[in-house]
Amino acid sequence: MFVFPEGGERIPFRWFNTTTSRDSLCCYVKYYSTILLMITFSSRFLAAGTLLFSNFMWPLVADEVEQARAEYPGGFSRPPSQGKDYNTWKNAKGPDVGETKIDLKRLPSKVDNSTRKQFPPIYKQRWGTCGQFAAIGSIFTYEMNVLNGTAADSDATRFPAHFSWNMMNRAENVGSEAYHGWEVAKRIGIPTAKSYGGVRLDKIGVWPNGYQIWREAMEYRVSGYRYSPANTVDQLNEARGWLFDRNQEKVEKVEKEEKEEKEAIGGIFALDGRMGELKKVTKTIPEGDYAAGDDVWVRWGPSGYGHGITCVGYDDQVGYDVNGDGKITNDIDLNNDGKVTLADWERGAYIVVNSWGENWSKDGKIFLLYSAMIDPTWKRGNYLGRAEVTRYLPRRTLRLKLDCSDRTDIRMTIGIASDKDASAPEHEFAPEAFNGWPLFRGGNAGHVPIAGPEDKTPIEVGIDLTPLFEKLGAAKDGEARIFLRLTRADESEAVGVLHECAVRSYDPKGNFIRESELAIKDGNFGESLLGIDTVVKGLKRK
Repeated sequence: MFVFPEGGERIPFRWFNTTTSRDSLCCYVKYYSTILLMITFSSRFLAAGTLLFSNFMWPLVADEVEQARAEYPGGFSRPPSQGKDYNTWKNAKGPDVGETKIDLKRLPSKVDNSTRKQFPPIYKQRWGTCGQFAAIGSIFTYEMNVLNGTAADSDATRFPAHFSWNMMNRAENVGSEAYHGWEVAKRIGIPTAKSYGGVRLDKIGVWPNGYQIWREAMEYRVSGYRYSPANTVDQLNEARGWLFDRNQEKVEKVEKEEKEEKEAIGGIFALDGRMGELKKVTKTIPEGDYAAGDDVWVRWGPSGYGHGITCVGYDDQVGYDVNGDGKITNDIDLNNDGKVTLADWERGAYIVVNSWGENWSKDGKIFLLYSAMIDPTWKRGNYLGRAEVTRYLPRRTLRLKLDCSDRTDIRMTIGIASDKDASAPEHEFAPEAFNGWPLFRGGNAGHVPIAGPEDKTPIEVGIDLTPLFEKLGAAKDGEARIFLRLTRADESEAVGVLHECAVRSYDPKGNFIRESELAIKDGNFGESLLGIDTVVKGLKRK
């Protein structure tokens, strides 16, 4: 192990291999900045060993060593409607970025979480769904199976990329960021692929029809997500630790009043790569080198569109001679900026899963040099996105069957009052999905019927009312008044009909208890406001 000059951090010496030629392998070891031991190994025998005394300084300078931290790179990593102080990790239980000291001695040289049973098959995306195949199809599925102790071996334990994508794509073939899907998962959840109809659909912009699909989605949520840079050695090491064991060496669980230790399973990341001119940056590792025959990206781009992909692990031994000097080095200033940083490294790579099918790049995976993440021309590509998931059981829901000519222009509010004779709600909220999805693309869920393009069919949906009822507290006599308002956006010509409306109750284990239907005299809304004020009974919790 080598000791960094800053902060006493340690790093495996294998990272500093300086050549991959068949004839020799040279390792330069700096000890207390004064002693350099150079050992040259022949492919057939040990040729020589020489102890050199010098004033040589190991080229990892102070401004390269920077603590890992959470960061929001501009507007792309945070819903614009949430404000600059929006804390996406607020409800997560795991350690935030930079909270854990990284002990590098425990990290293996290679981690590949795609080989775990919790990781789904490598998919071949359809349309501009790459961000959601990374965020939901891969990462959310993996994390939920880790949480549940299950395997991603069927649609019952996999989650659909098209559910979140169709929620935010304006009913058009457009791309999305990973955080878009995680916001959907935070706010309404993600159903299983089994109930949804598969991981992907054959239509763009379709919203699911069926209360049970929406109700199941409520159960599977993202509790928090975070983006962090990977531009320095410290930041890289934090990312390696997350991939290995989430920087938690041991996880304790209480079972039958006995503490039992279990292995901490590593997490995975979302990446946003630039895919223009891939032939320029995709290289095949030559014969005789480690991982010979595998493909590696040596940088992003260098131009073109963004593409969501999934980082599942790393391999410190993978390298490529980027500058063509016959050596693979981590101690030469390749970019001529006067210092050696992570940007100059030719050895060490992330393992990336793409969504272009299992036959792409031989097995659907590719290596990405650590240094490739440092690209001043592609700021979005400098960050790693991680998510934490949770299970959630709603106690109160609203079941609605409705149609509307323009789902972006629906305006819906739901309120509640503890006094059954109240004329106004004490607490009220506006569900984002039925208020134009203001989180995404300036508030545009697609100017199409609520079911989807050219489909005027009414759909049955579900909305979680549990947080609203929790604000209410104990309802007097187990009764409360609920207020539902449906209208349209200003200057809109949207019209719709509310066909059915009911409040559903569940016990703490998620079992259905009862349904209280709300009477609808005239369900039309749009040209005029539709208001339903009614008493809901049976609210006493047992």
